[in-house]
Amino acid sequence: MKKISTFILIIYFILSIPTITYSQDEVLPEFPTLESEYVVLMDADSGEVLYQNNGDAKCHPASTTKLLTALIAVENSSMKDIVTYSQAAVKSVGYGDANASISVGEELTMEQSLYCLMLRSANDAAYGIAEHVGGNISTFASMMNEKAASFGATGTHFTNPSGLTDEFHYTTPYDMALIGRACFNNKTLMNIISYPKMYTIGPTNKSKFTRYYTHRYQMLKGGNFEYEHSCGGKTGYTDAAGNCLVSFAQKGGMRLVCVIMNSSESGRYHDTAKLFDYYFGNYHKVYLDDYDNGISFDSVDVLKMATSLHSKDSVSLSFGSGAYLLLPNKADTSSLKSIVTYADSPAYFGEKGGFACISFYYNQLNVGTLTVFAKTSSTDDIPGINGVAPYTPSGYIDTAPVTYINLIYIIGGIVGALLIIGLIILVTRRKHRRFNYASKKLHF
Repeated sequence: MKKISTFILIIYFILSIPTITYSQDEVLPEFPTLESEYVVLMDADSGEVLYQNNGDAKCHPASTTKLLTALIAVENSSMKDIVTYSQAAVKSVGYGDANASISVGEELTMEQSLYCLMLRSANDAAYGIAEHVGGNISTFASMMNEKAASFGATGTHFTNPSGLTDEFHYTTPYDMALIGRACFNNKTLMNIISYPKMYTIGPTNKSKFTRYYTHRYQMLKGGNFEYEHSCGGKTGYTDAAGNCLVSFAQKGGMRLVCVIMNSSESGRYHDTAKLFDYYFGNYHKVYLDDYDNGISFDSVDVLKMATSLHSKDSVSLSFGSGAYLLLPNKADTSSLKSIVTYADSPAYFGEKGGFACISFYYNQLNVGTLTVFAKTSSTDDIPGINGVAPYTPSGYIDTAPVTYINLIYIIGGIVGALLIIGLIILVTRRKHRRFNYASKKLHF
């Protein structure tokens, strides 16, 4: 029994030794703890997803819907257009809904209407804009769904321009990030979204008063959650959706879009600021046309593939103009690994304008996927082979620190488990022998 007890104590000691882990903390600091459960952070220039949690989850978007409403309006009307508000538009506002106190028959310019929509989050403005652009709400909703689909938003379906709760009105954090990215790339719309001052609307054909509106979004200068690099954003809330937020920020050459859905009032702002700070503080752009950046890839196989498709001419390879990777500040670029993914068929050339894709990894962290372009000396090209428009496929990048369990302790745990099993068998057999021995004594 003493021997058995000793063995058990040794095994217990082995199993109780803390597991040693190795992470990427040498390159990146600890990732912030977030309150929100539905999050996507996207690089606005490349479309690369830098962080996501439940990015494909079906969510109610609430008033963040109005970002797409505004984008479609900007692209399909003039800021000087006169929007005449119908009774249906004015009556669309329910008790407690955000509104701009617009009267039936009142006339506002499209620019004024958009400021009411983005700053005040006015539902009457949303319906008036939708009727002006689409003729009716149903047609405008179709325009919204077509536009969302053109961005690659496959988990989105909208039925109204305001975001009021509807069973068939939904999106995902990832899709909303795609919509937000499109808004970020529209200068006219961003001038409104980022407006930090008080906006005024003077007397109209139905009002003798001047109306004053400030931004509901609280990360701009003077807001309760002021953020230095904020470029504006859009809030949203319903009982079904919870607190939603789409935010835009820029520092230096890096532009980010953050989407938070179904969170708390303050949590959506705190988490957005944490994510912005983490990536602005720890990442930077490395352009691949900079030959001193230390980045390279094995082009032999890519070159063979391009040559086999067009063997008459010499083939040269290049990345699209302005192609870059978003790397940790302390990353050693010479340690980057690349994986080449070819197009399935030449039809890819015509559709995307690229030849093949290369994904780059740093310590198992995907830091970007870029398109390779193949150029030939012939004018008789394979469709798209001499394309110049950059195309960057987007995908989720898991930024959580990678943990490696020390192999010694894995082996130790396995050996310990086997010893325990062996001891149990040994003890069982000894008891069985003693029982048989006692039985024999009783028999005789």
